Amino acid sequence: MDSTKKSSESAASKKPVEKESFFQSLLSSLFKSSNPEAEKKRRLKNLAKTISKTKYHSFYRPASGEMLAPFGKLIFDLYKAISSAQLYFRNTQNPAIFKRQIINFVLSENQLALLDDLDEQKILELARTVPFGKLQQDIEHKLQVFTNDFNETRAAKADSLEKAFSVFQDFCEFDYYMILKKFDSSYQEFSFNAVPRLEKVNAEYILDDLKDFLAVAYSITDDSIDWSILFEMFKTTQSRELVSLGNWKKIIAKMKNIQSSKSLDLIIQHISEDFAYETKTSYHHDSVIEPYIDKIETDTRNLLAKIETEQKESKASSICMQIFGTASPQSLKFYTAEFNAPLEKKGLSVLEYTEPLNFLKAFLVEFVKKAIREYYDVVVIRGQWDATLSAPMSNAYQELLKLSDEVTSFDEMMAEEGPMGIKVKTLLPKTAHDAGAENIINRVVSDANETARGYIIQGTQNLITIGKTIKQLIEDYVLPKPLLVANWKELEKFFEIPLKEFSVDIYKKIYLFVQLMQNYIN
Repeated sequence: MDSTKKSSESAASKKPVEKESFFQSLLSSLFKSSNPEAEKKRRLKNLAKTISKTKYHSFYRPASGEMLAPFGKLIFDLYKAISSAQLYFRNTQNPAIFKRQIINFVLSENQLALLDDLDEQKILELARTVPFGKLQQDIEHKLQVFTNDFNETRAAKADSLEKAFSVFQDFCEFDYYMILKKFDSSYQEFSFNAVPRLEKVNAEYILDDLKDFLAVAYSITDDSIDWSILFEMFKTTQSRELVSLGNWKKIIAKMKNIQSSKSLDLIIQHISEDFAYETKTSYHHDSVIEPYIDKIETDTRNLLAKIETEQKESKASSICMQIFGTASPQSLKFYTAEFNAPLEKKGLSVLEYTEPLNFLKAFLVEFVKKAIREYYDVVVIRGQWDATLSAPMSNAYQELLKLSDEVTSFDEMMAEEGPMGIKVKTLLPKTAHDAGAENIINRVVSDANETARGYIIQGTQNLITIGKTIKQLIEDYVLPKPLLVANWKELEKFFEIPLKEFSVDIYKKIYLFVQLMQNYIN
């Protein structure tokens, strides 16, 4: 929990309770500046008298500078009362669960239902049957409704509850045992069958412990804290009481009594010879709602991104199997995922289109230059049809052949001795001490990604043009009296398999490949 409790000095010294006589005051004013040690002894003597008249003077013996058994008994009683809570906090493996319990306690019924819908396993189950676009839309809507339901009242309740829990936890986790060991070296942790044999202790030996104790002890006396809602939450979330509300109220009353008496503050002043010392408590708080909402939104959107990526990869693998007969055809040598390894280690930009550009090159080599070329050489070159109708397909085909060569040249530029590859290879060792080297590498990689994306878009657009034309030609071929191509019968003899079957297969593979590319460029 985000709480900071500390002891600090007050600006003004405590005035002695006993009023000095006129002559004492006169003597003090005359000699204190010339004899500071005597002045300090006088103030310590007066402070000791003041302590002796407080309610808890039995905690300390000023003459010998010793903390006495009654203070040890106070620590033992507090330790016994909060021991169950201390064990619970100590044995909790994931402390973050407490913040979740606080948040869940203030959620509305509608929010609890939405939270259940946003569960990771439920989203994963839906992803198996619901189209990703619809799933994403539904989840984003639920996130929005869940967030909007956090009104000011609910947020204030959560913050108030978090403060109460934080102060309670700090008090219960205080190391009472370590103080008790200084009063009784034989005392064993969590032993409450009998009161330990408490001996007097040199007060300087436990001065820091005493300051730390007061910092947490005085924090629970804050009247702005609503303890009832905290214990109501404990009743709901825990199988047993950590501390009963009745006992907790008695502890608070005891701490308020000690605090109002100023006994322990005065004792610390006497031990430390610091007459200005006064226990101060402070509580640093950050809203628990905003980080909680941010985490839910981030985790949920990261899950959706993971689902989308996995679905794309699964879809890509399936399409590749249908087109190439393998899920991972290899056609590029240098613009590959392996190029990214040293860049990722240094947190630099990486090549983003290694998969789709690799698929594009494979499709150009294995399909465009084979099946589509065969179809083009027969239907476009030998076919008798209007040149204005065949021109778009002819131009697209020529562009694809040219693109294939450009992709090969581009790939070679990424080789270790290529213009881009050697620049990255040379600058990588310099990135540890030269920000300029990082910028140049990032720019080279960014330019490469832009080029790769351009190739993918260009190739996809040309394949769409060819696919649309082939679809028109298939429809024309099956007509009793074709309208586009006049010599279908003559063209049939140039194919080893039926022309319609050959044409449909080309169209299907182009359609599948365009779908594949859209996974990466949309």
